[in-house]
Amino acid sequence: MVNKLKKLFRLVPPLFIRDIKERYAGSVMGVFWTFLQPLLQILLFWLVFSQIMKIRIRVDTGEIPFLAFLLSGLLPWFALQEGVIRGASSIVDKRHIIKKVIFPAELFPITAVTSSFAHHGIGFLIFLVVYFIWKGDISLFQIYFTAGLVFIQIVLTTGLSFIFSSLTVYLRDIAQVLGMVMQALFYMSTILFPITAIPDKLKFFISINPATALSEAYHNVILYNRLPETGSLIYLNVVTVFVFIAGVYLFRKLKKGFADVL
Repeated sequence: MVNKLKKLFRLVPPLFIRDIKERYAGSVMGVFWTFLQPLLQILLFWLVFSQIMKIRIRVDTGEIPFLAFLLSGLLPWFALQEGVIRGASSIVDKRHIIKKVIFPAELFPITAVTSSFAHHGIGFLIFLVVYFIWKGDISLFQIYFTAGLVFIQIVLTTGLSFIFSSLTVYLRDIAQVLGMVMQALFYMSTILFPITAIPDKLKFFISINPATALSEAYHNVILYNRLPETGSLIYLNVVTVFVFIAGVYLFRKLKKGFADVL
């Protein structure tokens, strides 16, 4: 089992490099365009929520700049969203390989997730460096816990990619529905606004959204230098473990028929 896993993950780097090359193939400004869309979204959200709606993030130590609040949740979300959506179509997109070659199909969702995190992780890392330089201090707690949250997010995204990539082989409409579901999860989370701005009657529905637990964890660790709320953190970990185990099980169960259906 250990040797099999070693062989499996040894194939990830070359597939990752190939995925990056394919993403920008045939486009002189490929990298520029992929960064332009997230940048425009960030500017739009900042304009609407900070300048027009005048949302302010106030804590015990003072006011947090809205742009910092936005980026600490939005940049990780970009990676999760793209990882899930690209992961969902990863098997169908590589059907020409799966139908002709005996190949571990699990690598395609994994590659889609790692590629998405590498792509958006650069922006997240730049934000962290700039924010902590501006703030003037950073603690070991923030470094280690932010890394831990990124790991949890990668596991969660991989589990979701396993689930949706295996189901999309048999039901292609899932890819279309998934885009709408991800958009709903985004707006029903605390990425764009603080949890204190949510009416009491809606707090339960917002809180059960895993995206809320994840964004709140990033906000607490990066912006407030404190541990996330215990209940929310436990919930996030339970959901992550459940989704990953369910994803691995479902993928292994359904992949036997991939070649026939594709």
